[in-house]
Amino acid sequence: MLLSFKGWIKNQKENKGLNSRIKVKSIIKKILLFKYGEDFSFLDKKYNNNLFKKITKHKKRFLKKKCLLIIGTGGSSLGSKALLEIAGIEDVYYLENIDPVYINKILRKIKKTSIGVIVISKSGETIETLSIFSILIKKYNKIINFEKDCVIITEKKDSTLLSIANKYRINHIEHEKNIGGRYSCFSTAGLFPLAVKGLNERNIKFLANKVYDETLKTNKFKTINSTSGLLEALQNSKCKGHVVCAYHESMYNLVLWYRQLWAESLGKKNNGLHFIHASGAVDQHSQLQMWLDGPNDLIFTIIIPKKRKTDFIIKDEQSNLPKYLKDKNMGDILNIMAKATAEELRKAGRPVRIIYLENDNINSAVELMATLMLEVPILCKAINVNPFDQPAVEKVKLRTKKLLNKYV
Repeated sequence: MLLSFKGWIKNQKENKGLNSRIKVKSIIKKILLFKYGEDFSFLDKKYNNNLFKKITKHKKRFLKKKCLLIIGTGGSSLGSKALLEIAGIEDVYYLENIDPVYINKILRKIKKTSIGVIVISKSGETIETLSIFSILIKKYNKIINFEKDCVIITEKKDSTLLSIANKYRINHIEHEKNIGGRYSCFSTAGLFPLAVKGLNERNIKFLANKVYDETLKTNKFKTINSTSGLLEALQNSKCKGHVVCAYHESMYNLVLWYRQLWAESLGKKNNGLHFIHASGAVDQHSQLQMWLDGPNDLIFTIIIPKKRKTDFIIKDEQSNLPKYLKDKNMGDILNIMAKATAEELRKAGRPVRIIYLENDNINSAVELMATLMLEVPILCKAINVNPFDQPAVEKVKLRTKKLLNKYV
C-alpha cells in the first residue's frame, strides 16, 4: 500500500507538522509497551489459537449450504460484508435493518433454498438483531433447522440472545469480551462468515497481524505522515468533513465499514470530522462541483487499486469514439479520472491523500482495513478521546427502550 500525501495543507508550519509526528510516535510507543491495557485487544495474538478452534469446530455444517443469512448490524456485519463483497462471494444476505419491506424482500429470496444462519450481537441485546431473529424463528422454523443450521455469536454472559440459544439448543460461539464491534472484523464475528464461504480465515488473520507488526515496528510507523496529517486536520477548526472516495465499486462496503470506525471512534466531546461516503467515478457527477467550488472545509482520501483482476479493453473498429478512448483499459480510464480529480482538488487548495492499493483483491483490502484500524485509535488517543466506546449512542438505545416500554 502506497500513500501519496503531496500538498496536504498549504503553508503548513514546519513546527506544527513536527509536533503532530512527535505526538503520533509517542502514542505508538505506548501501544508497543502495552500501556493502554486491554483497550487494544484486537492486536493481541493470544486470541489466535482459540479463534481458529472455534471457527473450525462450527464452520463445517455451513459449507454445503446454498446461501448464508447473517443477522446483525453495525460492527457485527460491516467487516465481513466488506470483505465478502471484495472477494466476489455471492448468495450471502444480510439482515441489518428492521424496515419491514427490506426484511420481506430478503426473506422472499431465501424461501426455497438451503440456508445457514449466523446471528451476531456482542451484547446479546441489540434490538434489531433480536427483532429480526424472532421473526425468523416463528415464520421459518419449517425450512430452517435452527439446532443444526444456525450459530449465534455473542458474549458468554446473561443476555436475551444467549437465552434464546439455550432455549432452542442453537450452537453458541463466544464473542471476544474485549474486542468491540467496529474492531471485530478480524475476530470471530468478522472471520466466521468468511470461513463459512470458503475463504481462508487463517491467512486473513495472519495478514492483518503482519500489517499490525510492520506498521508498529520501531518508531518509523510506515503511515506516520498520513496519520499526523489527519491529526492536523482534526485540530484545524476550519476542517469540517472527511470525504472518502474509492475508485472501485467492490469497495463500497469497505468505505461504509471505515465510516463506522471513524465516526463512532472520533466523534466525541465536540471532536471529529463528518465522514462523507463517495464512489468514484459516480460521485464526480453529483458531489464534485461542491467539493471543488463549495466551502473549503473538507479533506479527501481517494482509494485507487493499481491493478484490477477484471478489466475490459475498449475497441473502436468503427471509429465511433474519441481517439483518446481507443484501446484503453476501462480500469485505467477510471484510475486516470481519480488522478484528475485529485489534481484538481489539490489545485483548488483542498487537502488530498491518495491510497494506492497494489491490486483489488482481498489481501489489499485486509491490509488497508488493518492499517485504518490502527490509524483511527491512534488519532483518538492524540485528541484525548476514547476510541472504543460510543456513549452518545448508548443514550439513544436507552431512550428507545424507554419509549418502547410505554407501549407495553
